[in-house]
Amino acid sequence: MRKLLVVSQAPLNNEIAETLKAKQWDVHVATDPGAARRLAEEQQFLVALAIFPEKQNTKEEAGIRELVTCLPEIKWVAAFAEQQIARHGMKHFIAERLYDFHVFPLEGDRISTVLGHAFGMAQIEQDLITMEPLTAPNRFGLIGESEVMLALYRMLQRAAESDVPVLITGPTGTGKELAARAIHDHSSRSKAPYVAINCAAIPPSLLQSELFGHEKGSFTSANNRKTGYIQSASGGTLFLDEIGDMPLESQATLLRFLEDKIVTPIGATRGVRVDVRVIASTNVDLEQAIQDKAFRADLYYRLAFLTIQTPNLSQREDDIQLLAGHFLEQVATEAGIRNLKFSNEAIAALRLYHWPGNVRELRSVIFQAALSCDGTLIRPEHMKIHLETPLAAAPPTPVPQEHPTAPSVQPHAMGTLKNAREQSEKHNLEFALARNARNVTRTAQELGVSRMTLYRLMAKHGVARNASN
Repeated sequence: MRKLLVVSQAPLNNEIAETLKAKQWDVHVATDPGAARRLAEEQQFLVALAIFPEKQNTKEEAGIRELVTCLPEIKWVAAFAEQQIARHGMKHFIAERLYDFHVFPLEGDRISTVLGHAFGMAQIEQDLITMEPLTAPNRFGLIGESEVMLALYRMLQRAAESDVPVLITGPTGTGKELAARAIHDHSSRSKAPYVAINCAAIPPSLLQSELFGHEKGSFTSANNRKTGYIQSASGGTLFLDEIGDMPLESQATLLRFLEDKIVTPIGATRGVRVDVRVIASTNVDLEQAIQDKAFRADLYYRLAFLTIQTPNLSQREDDIQLLAGHFLEQVATEAGIRNLKFSNEAIAALRLYHWPGNVRELRSVIFQAALSCDGTLIRPEHMKIHLETPLAAAPPTPVPQEHPTAPSVQPHAMGTLKNAREQSEKHNLEFALARNARNVTRTAQELGVSRMTLYRLMAKHGVARNASN
């Protein structure tokens, strides 16, 4: 029989209980979140049913929501009163945490069918995880097996299973566009178009034409009819990259579409309703930008139904060697290089470095090192990184050279890891600026970050520019 955890303060309705039993469910009832946690520790549940109180009970509701959040490995189905769903906070909870939901009164057959779907999906996911080779974890087209990446995969799965707007946040170079593409490719819209727009690259004067299109002759240079980006993505996904850098006047134009989903090309007399899912990304702190009057709060709330954070590479220390091996295979294939390996010292250097440019910088460093290496062994001097902590202070990493992607022991340095990373980041900034004659544009390109991110890092560490760009 299939195990089912039911969380309900009130006794389970007899009709529901009999239906579930007849449908081969082994039901375990917990009357409070504490009892549910104990059951989840003692037994493995793939699915659970959370029955919220029909009359508003803030304390009990908060307890159930906290329980669902603490057990993300379980696929949750919940039952609510209709007035509960109307609340903004509950909508966020449903979109981010639940597989499905029902409105009272409950129907035995219907709830059993949905629980069966959830159980089947959970089994498939569990089988896929079991089948995946541990040496090359690759989920959603991404690489990594660290805790933060496993958490990211879970959020991407939730996003792919829903159809709500998604906001992806994270520093430059952490794979926000890859995450957006992964959501689209694993969603019900995967066969439809995926259209990406760089919001910061479109001047406000051109935004309306680019997004909505225009009719022939609608303005001086409109020699032909043009379909806008939004209509091009009809039925699929519209990815708004760098939404945090969009000018305020352009934000108002986008907000109008998000509110009514109607596209009216310039020069047209009638609008067209467009079915499109919106995913946006930014490396800007939008909540702070709202406080600074640089981003519209109403636009933020339209975009952030589900928020996903892509982690810094410095949070993924266990993935660095795995990623380096992957990029080395890439460059070896593209450049026709054979038998190229990392030295133990090179692996130690990769793990000690702070990676302000994240995965994008790591890829650049590996490609440059591979192409500049004369022999078959990549050493620290082949890599364009500057370490504050000398390699001599770190024990050699016990990595067999014939297996560049094998797990390794993390090197240790004197002092706190946070201090070492901050010092390494500061000295690398100074080193890169000096190497590029303090030219901000070239330095940002070398580090794989945007100019804005570079300025923020310089301000953080008190690194002066000392020259005009």
